[in-house]
Amino acid sequence: MTNGFVLATDPMLPPHGLEGAVYAIGNFDGLHLGHQAVIERAVAMAREQAAPSAQALAAIAGARAIIIGPSNPLASIGPILAVPGIREALAAAAAPVVAVSPIVGGEVLKGPTASFMAFAALECSADGVADFYGELLGGIVADENVGRLTTLQTDTRMDDEAGRARVAEETLDFAEALVS
Repeated sequence: MTNGFVLATDPMLPPHGLEGAVYAIGNFDGLHLGHQAVIERAVAMAREQAAPSAQALAAIAGARAIIIGPSNPLASIGPILAVPGIREALAAAAAPVVAVSPIVGGEVLKGPTASFMAFAALECSADGVADFYGELLGGIVADENVGRLTTLQTDTRMDDEAGRARVAEETLDFAEALVS
């Protein structure tokens, strides 16, 4: 272990003691050799080995709003959606599914989202985020309009607690208004 990161030479074989874990190779300032294999393996593992709990499915079915946070759609949310039954449960939910775009002011504020979006041939914009989620979304929260989708266009920068609280409150209000 170096600087809190586990070093591995083969992206398909976990280091000793981390069997079953999802781990990353290299740094995430861009899409490096190994990242594609890691993401593809994480998604494959989710499809092969994971299953949603009855409680998770019940929570989705009974939710009044389902919010997908401003995380990397491919690396963070994609493996969750790959779990058999999750995407279907979200699509069948009575509650609106709303994503908060991780793209702010035309750029990614942290992490490798831009590189992952480029790798997947998706525009690095709220439109690209909407394209990734497709028909799951009933709306999106972004600082730019997404013409084909109901959009709450607002300042999505969350630099402090007040900003995070404001975006959370606006997002919940927006999601609940979609049902009305």
